[in-house]
Amino acid sequence: MYAFRYTLSFLPVLIAIAGNLSGGFWAAGNIIFSLVFMVIIDWFAPSDRHKIPQHDGGLPDAVLLFSVVVHTLGLLSLLYGVWSGILTGGAVWLAAVSTGFAAGILGITAAHELIHRERNKWMQNLGIWNLFIVCYTHFFTEHRLVHHVKVGTAEDPATARYGESFYAFLVRTVPAQYLSALRTDARVQQRKSQRPYGWHNFTVRTSLLQVAFMALIYLGLGGMVLGAYIVQSVAAFFLLEYVNYIEHYGLVRANGERVGKQHAWQSDSISSRFTLFELSRHADHHMRAAKPYHTLDSHDDSPRLPAGYFGMFYLALIPPLFFKVVHPRIKAFS
Repeated sequence: MYAFRYTLSFLPVLIAIAGNLSGGFWAAGNIIFSLVFMVIIDWFAPSDRHKIPQHDGGLPDAVLLFSVVVHTLGLLSLLYGVWSGILTGGAVWLAAVSTGFAAGILGITAAHELIHRERNKWMQNLGIWNLFIVCYTHFFTEHRLVHHVKVGTAEDPATARYGESFYAFLVRTVPAQYLSALRTDARVQQRKSQRPYGWHNFTVRTSLLQVAFMALIYLGLGGMVLGAYIVQSVAAFFLLEYVNYIEHYGLVRANGERVGKQHAWQSDSISSRFTLFELSRHADHHMRAAKPYHTLDSHDDSPRLPAGYFGMFYLALIPPLFFKVVHPRIKAFS
């Protein structure tokens, strides 16, 4: 069935798990797979703009839910590999980055879909768990209540501005999104006549729980394991913010203007589509945030990236090259 294509999203984590349990050079397996092989594939893979067949029953949701299990096993395999001595020396940090990239590709992408399931709190909580084990739970608040409301405006910390390099964006957006989530949750509590920065503040509560989780890892498994855990978390949200950067770079929405097809970059590269739960059909997602990933449409009149999300990675890391490729497309589109 068509939805089985989305199981391609499991590959990075499965490769990372194999590396974590083998040690040595194999620890770098997913770094090579995701940042070399998938990048090359993404430049040459064909595009597919067709609508997705709607006859796969519950399989798309089953794939999404199973991704939570696979994502969790990826982290556990890293912790075990370091604790048991399978991973030693430089392999520890290769494995941490490899697992973190897998978490960014599968875990956070699945979380992004799950937290939008507003009518299903159980699925939302699974999305929060995926974010929790990469130390990024504030994304639950920031993405839903701020980014989707303010996307394309100067008030959105997650929208990259025209001429802003990825590195400048990263330094600005990470703390800005956290503080924005903290203040947003505080306003929610004030409306409920509760302490704005007390335990009921989602960002405060989950941040403290994440610190407690790291303390447990340190006390139970040691400093090296904790270090590997932190590195995988940083690698995971590094990829998330890279994706944030390219999704809306340079696109401007006036205050009060309705979010439309023109406010997000999209790509129909099949390698990015089926590995990232249709995240690259991003314009349609912003127009209908609760729309399930497998029903998202491609829009001919949305700005298009020259490659998929994998293929744009190294361009984004070289600002002059990225600007040279993307700026003419912005001018032509506007």
